[in-house]
Amino acid sequence: MSAALTTSPSPTEDTVLTPQLCTQGRERAQPVIDWLFAMRLQPSRISQLFEGFLRELDAVGIPVDRSTLHLPQLHPQLRARTVLWEDGEQAVVEIPRVHGIEHTEFFLKSPIKQVFDGGPAVRRRLGQPGCPLDFPITEELHGNGYRDYTVRPLPFSNGQVNGLTLSSKQDGGFSDCDIATVEATLPAFGLLLELRHAYVTAQTLMETYLGTRSGQRVLAGTIRRGHAERINAVLLTSDLRCFTELSESLTMEEVVDLLDEYFEIMGVAIVESGGEILKFIGDGILAIFPTGEAGEAATCSACEAAMQAARRALQGIHNKRLHRESLGLVPYRAGIALHLGDVLYGNIGAADRLDFTVIGPAVNLVSRIEALNQALHLPLVFSADFAASWKGAARSLGLHQLKGIADPQEVFTLADTAGLPGQD
Repeated sequence: MSAALTTSPSPTEDTVLTPQLCTQGRERAQPVIDWLFAMRLQPSRISQLFEGFLRELDAVGIPVDRSTLHLPQLHPQLRARTVLWEDGEQAVVEIPRVHGIEHTEFFLKSPIKQVFDGGPAVRRRLGQPGCPLDFPITEELHGNGYRDYTVRPLPFSNGQVNGLTLSSKQDGGFSDCDIATVEATLPAFGLLLELRHAYVTAQTLMETYLGTRSGQRVLAGTIRRGHAERINAVLLTSDLRCFTELSESLTMEEVVDLLDEYFEIMGVAIVESGGEILKFIGDGILAIFPTGEAGEAATCSACEAAMQAARRALQGIHNKRLHRESLGLVPYRAGIALHLGDVLYGNIGAADRLDFTVIGPAVNLVSRIEALNQALHLPLVFSADFAASWKGAARSLGLHQLKGIADPQEVFTLADTAGLPGQD
């Protein structure tokens, strides 16, 4: 009898995971799985987990020379994140993917899209004659001497599908046992990855909607209603001038674009100066600059940081106003107020719907002072308490009776307002 003919798998055919092969893969993968479960309580970053995972695959003989991890993100600025590892490089590289990348040719022609859409694993045996270089990445890898490339789906329990790519320069690429071994490790790796990803997502959402300090406090367990602490802080409030008139002259979409532009200018100035935005209220902003430790130096530092944020924001709004006018778009102005005082900082609200914010007479006072901006034709005003602790030169604007405040309040602005942008 003639011997049975054997044929090589096609260049695009993935390994067929027979029961015998799965058993071999699980046995070979056991050290990697043991390492993964030992890592479950380690507070490592996703990039560190990924790098360690690849190191463990190498230890059991999987010939990986390049690997990427692709994770969709629930993030206001990012659509996805790619983590890249290449043999011989010092460290993994994290590559942010901004919103809109899913519509680009780069993504649409990527095998990652097929996996994200729920498709099966992708395999290209690049070392075989006739292997189609049907993706830009396979053409690139083939040109760089790679002999095998595969994308393995990594599903999460919430239905999100992620992608893991593995590439090898070894002659013959990955063996069937190599692929079976990798597949045996993926449930444990995916579980740890999902835990890390869930925490990162929670942290991102907390910081996005509550601010960095407040978000960290909530994640640390400060979630009980009425749980608040007394802190001393500089309060900054801001809103747009004549917002009602602006809203009536623009479409709703144009109003949203204008608000986003204005809030971006304010947000960058506040955060980069060390403050934290607590609330967006219509066209208004409430931010704090905690004095931190007690003492004059800490208070002066918080006051200077808030003043720096106010000046940077007003300059940015002025520059944007000139740009909008040059384009024939509706310009806008803003008013900012500063005050220094004690507030209660913590959870306030209904039993199952809380707000992490600040309350107290100081909050009411700064909002009333801010309302004077338009009447005084100045974009920046501040309280006597702020003026007393800030080391800069201030000019009194006299006593003013404020709504809801029993005693008249002295209000200040900069001593030299000649260079203050945004004046009427």
